[in-house]
Amino acid sequence: MKFLVQEFKKIEGQPIALEFGIGPTLHHVLPLSPHVREIHVADYLPSNLAEVRKWQASENGAHNWRPFTERVLAYEGIPSPDETDIHTRETLTRKRITRSLIGDASISHPIGQQGNGQYELVLSCYCADSATDDKTVWFRYMTNILRLLAPGGFFVTAALRNCQYYRVGNKYFPSASVNEDDFENLFRRLNIDMSRAIIQVENVPEHKAAGYESIVVASGFTLNGQPFDGREG
Repeated sequence: MKFLVQEFKKIEGQPIALEFGIGPTLHHVLPLSPHVREIHVADYLPSNLAEVRKWQASENGAHNWRPFTERVLAYEGIPSPDETDIHTRETLTRKRITRSLIGDASISHPIGQQGNGQYELVLSCYCADSATDDKTVWFRYMTNILRLLAPGGFFVTAALRNCQYYRVGNKYFPSASVNEDDFENLFRRLNIDMSRAIIQVENVPEHKAAGYESIVVASGFTLNGQPFDGREG
């Protein structure tokens, strides 16, 4: 969350943003909403998008994201957010989400003709790495996601690090066991400007029981006007 708050400060011009692989969650768009004019959200599962819409409409039974809103505001410099601060940010985020799209990272055009073409900002956290246990497949999925980014666009991502599986409740899900070296290879081969790229490791030992003890957070801008290199790794 702290990384997202920091990186979103780099956004200029209030672009239309895409979060690819939003899941049934809102915590990654809560720090994004002040910096963009629209947020399009994409996911493989219609049920996940239904959860997002339920929160957006303030329906009964929607998940309460307030603790994350408080944390975001604290990272932005409001140590003790009050009810007005929280309501203002959540209202803004509900307003900014304008489109829900079905997305499939396994195909070369992951959202087909539904979206906004290419986006100036694409956010994708714990998506491709949590959809496969094969690193080559992960590279292909990430390549397809990055096709959604316009020349000169800004990409922000996060992944479980060196993780073969992760646990949610009593269920186990695959992970591609990627690390910072894999992201450097990905960025170099997909025309990310390495002079501006950030790839860093954050230790989260408290998540060991869930199958991982660290994450990789990364961001970068595509080289303006350069052809997209979609070769698989």
